[in-house]
Amino acid sequence: MGEPAVNWFPEEVDVIRPPEEIPVSGWAAANRVLGAHSAIKGPYNPDLVPVLVPVMDACQSWDVDEIVFMKPAQIGGTDSFLNVVGYYSDQDPSPIMVILADENTAKYVSTKKIKPMFRDSLQLRRLYNPTKFGLFEVDLPNGGYICMAWASSEAMLATRAMRIVIFDEVDKPGYYISSREGDAISLGRERTNTYPQGFFKHLILSTPTDEDGNITRELGSCDIVYDFHVPCPHCGQWQPLRWSAEYLYGFEDGTYRAGDGSMHRFGGVTWEGGREATQKQILETAAYVCGECGALWTTQQKNNAVTKGRMIPRSEPTGYERKIGFHTNRIYSLFDGGRLEKLVADWVGIWRLEGEKRTRALQGFVNSTLAEPWRLVTVSSTEKQILKARCDLPMQMVPAAAVALTCGVDVQKAGFWFCVRAWARDYVSWLVHYGYLGTWNEVGELLFETAYPVQDSGRSVRIWRAGIDTGGGAQDTGMSMTEETYWWLRKNGMGRGAAVWGTKGSSRPLAGKVHVGKALDKTPSGKPIPGGLQLIILDTDKIKDMFFYRIQQAIEGGEQAAYLNADVDEKYARQILAEEKRRDPKKGVEKWVQVRRDNHLLDAECLCHIVADPEWIGGGVNLLRPRSEKPSAPARAQSAGSSFVNRYGGGGRGGWIGR
Repeated sequence: MGEPAVNWFPEEVDVIRPPEEIPVSGWAAANRVLGAHSAIKGPYNPDLVPVLVPVMDACQSWDVDEIVFMKPAQIGGTDSFLNVVGYYSDQDPSPIMVILADENTAKYVSTKKIKPMFRDSLQLRRLYNPTKFGLFEVDLPNGGYICMAWASSEAMLATRAMRIVIFDEVDKPGYYISSREGDAISLGRERTNTYPQGFFKHLILSTPTDEDGNITRELGSCDIVYDFHVPCPHCGQWQPLRWSAEYLYGFEDGTYRAGDGSMHRFGGVTWEGGREATQKQILETAAYVCGECGALWTTQQKNNAVTKGRMIPRSEPTGYERKIGFHTNRIYSLFDGGRLEKLVADWVGIWRLEGEKRTRALQGFVNSTLAEPWRLVTVSSTEKQILKARCDLPMQMVPAAAVALTCGVDVQKAGFWFCVRAWARDYVSWLVHYGYLGTWNEVGELLFETAYPVQDSGRSVRIWRAGIDTGGGAQDTGMSMTEETYWWLRKNGMGRGAAVWGTKGSSRPLAGKVHVGKALDKTPSGKPIPGGLQLIILDTDKIKDMFFYRIQQAIEGGEQAAYLNADVDEKYARQILAEEKRRDPKKGVEKWVQVRRDNHLLDAECLCHIVADPEWIGGGVNLLRPRSEKPSAPARAQSAGSSFVNRYGGGGRGGWIGR
């Protein structure tokens, strides 16, 4: 006779039973039942939230340790992490910690979400024992364990080792309370230190607040970030959905990477009437415009496209990504909150408010609907708006009213961006030339040898003054571009024609726009500078204020207008708009912030403006006279060729521009 059969208890079978080959979303569809405290009651249907399916399924991947999810409010994020709790409790019993922002939220989720989830599901009900379901701790008969904690509780976060740690709404205030042992996210991460890579999981999710918020920083530190792309119902181009060109967090250059690696422009929500739109206009014209073909989608077409969507990474995967991010917004919602008509109505309603009420409402829309960090922009523009400053002047042509040319050179690790601007005495100016140079020889040729024709005169003129930024980083040769710029200025800054100064941005606000720095006798690496070098320190924020004011004056035809030539293109405008002015709501100060990588032409333009300014060494272009006029003694004394100017690294012939 054989050995007697072993009568296993169901709980013992649960412990040794291997997990089913089913994704988290599939498990939720088969086993979750949404109860009284859910917006939608009954069996969980992942088809209603297709954008959440890849986020949930990533939580069981052995190739991933951390999942970061920057999301809008009211999109089902809480139920998505509850699905993860339910899946691991049922399929792969593990110690799980759920960290909420505060104690009240932890109590609510424990009693109104997790406990009902076990009671309402036939699959989970077998694990439900009221005597083992404490307020903040749950012992499951199959060996699983669930611990509820809140961000400000050092004691709760210091419990035993955990395999799964879920951080919910990490931008809520509770997460910013640090104990002597560290912040809540760091302490929560420490709970998984005893588990091997691929076996533990961290799920970090939140609606964003501002650029310094936890979820924004966590998304920024991901190895790769995914966006949900949907196909255009007209041309078939797959694309992520965004509100407008003004709200493209993570895509500051205005383009996205498609699945095949090609780059494309974004679409956006559109309607007639703008901020003054009537309800009739909103209902009849609200649509999504395809970034590829320009066709308009109705809400129904948008929803159909979302049901077919898929996650596509912003960069080419390497296969070594352990921390992955997902970013979505409410436009993807298939529910009432995602209707284009409702989104537009909410947006238009914001602009009918005033003062702080409008600011708060706008921040709420940006955070909770667009799922983007709040940035209070006080000065911004568009490429189309900037190009309205163009005039009829051709590229590399100087207008007859000009009395001087100035040049700004922005030094890079390899190469130089430059702008050349012509000036009238009343500070009306014209962009004459801009571009990129590869070598110092080309810089010298531009500054000291290039002559630009004067419109309708038969004359040509050369550059009067120039400013060179002394930044640039290290070269392959080991010498920094800062040091190369120093040596070049010592050799070429005096006596070759144009007066050339080395400049450096100030780390703090100045009383004016310009300050003469202390004489340098050594380079950053300690090499002596024979004869020394004096840099001009600039308050770049003030100079950018001046530049954008003058651009706006050109658009409006006002005083001190800074015109662009007729051949200026969008590439120029894109670099000019690489920064925008924002107000920090915490500190109450305004500051220019770089929002795109390439801002070189903006820096070059600012140098063009400041070397012509009355605060500059030797005075501004307002002291110059046209070629036909004889300069007065004071004007001659203020010329760039004076001995005072030569002491500060500039030099050459000043006065008039005619040659």
